[in-house]
Amino acid sequence: MKSAGQNWLATTKFSIRFRNVHVQEFHVSLMPLHRICFRAIRSSKIAVDIFKPEGSVALKDVSVTIPQAANIGDTITLQCHYDLEGEPLYTVKWYKGQREFFRYIPKELPSTQIFPYYGMDIDIGKSTPNTVVLRNVQQNMTGKYGCEVSTDAPNFYTLITSANMYIVQMPVGDPEVFVEKDIYEIGYPLKGNCSSPLSYPAMNLTWYLNGKRVKESFKISVSAPGAINEKRKPVSTIIGLEHEIDASTFKTGKAVLRCSAEFFHLYQRHAEYTVEEERPRPRPSSVLGTRDASSETNRMPCKSRSK
Repeated sequence: MKSAGQNWLATTKFSIRFRNVHVQEFHVSLMPLHRICFRAIRSSKIAVDIFKPEGSVALKDVSVTIPQAANIGDTITLQCHYDLEGEPLYTVKWYKGQREFFRYIPKELPSTQIFPYYGMDIDIGKSTPNTVVLRNVQQNMTGKYGCEVSTDAPNFYTLITSANMYIVQMPVGDPEVFVEKDIYEIGYPLKGNCSSPLSYPAMNLTWYLNGKRVKESFKISVSAPGAINEKRKPVSTIIGLEHEIDASTFKTGKAVLRCSAEFFHLYQRHAEYTVEEERPRPRPSSVLGTRDASSETNRMPCKSRSK
C-alpha cells in the first residue's frame, strides 16, 4: 500500500454532499496531484476550488439560470451552464429536490430521457443539453431545481448546482390605503392601514411618510374565503400604522402617506393618501374689536370664499 504522501488517488472517486446547504450541492472526483478546497460564501452556498497541475483540464463553472418566481400557467426555461475544458461530456441530469426528471447522454439513442413527475409538462422538442422547457407550470412545481454535469472517461468529474423557484398566484389590482381621518393636529397619532390584493405567497408591504420609511404597527395575512388548496391558498396582507405627528410632518401643511407593495420581480405598485395639518383659527384682537365696534353697523357682511 502506498504512503499518504504519495499520489495514489488516480482512480478514486468520492462525493461530498452538504445536507444543511439549500442552495448548492457538489460531487467531486479527484485525480493525481489535485487538491481541493471548500470555502463558504455568505453562508448560503459552497464554492469548490479544484487545484490541478498546470496544463491539466477539469470541469468547472457549473451554474444554473432559473426564474426566482413564475406565474401559474407560464412556460419557463431552466438553463444549465458549464465549462468542460476539453473533457468529453458524459451526462447532464436535472433534479427537482432529490428526484431526477430529465437526463441527456450524448452517446445514447435517444440521447434524451424524461422521467415522469406529477404535474410537470416538459417540452421535449425545445429542450436541449443546456436547457429544459417546462410548460403550464403549477404550484406543486415550487421547489429546488438542480443540474448535475458529469464528464466521461477517463476522469469522470461531476458537479451539481441548484436554485429555488416559486410558482405563484399573481395579484390583481393595487394596494389600498385607509386612514382614520384627513386632518391631524401636531401631537396626535396618524392611524391607518394598507391591504394588498390576494396573492400566493403573501406579498411585501411597506409604509413611507413623506418619502421616508416608517415601521408598521401590525402585520397580518388574511386567507381567501373558500380556497380550494388550503396549503397554497391566496392571502391578502394587511399592515397597520400608528405614527405620532410632530412639527416636521407638515412642512408644507400636508403629508403624503404611501404604501408600497412588492411581489418578487413580477409586481411593484403603490397607493398614496394625503393628509393635512389642522391649523387653529387666530383669535380676534380685543383692541381691534373695541375700535371697530362703532362702525360695525356700517360694514357689509363678508362672504365666505369657496375652497
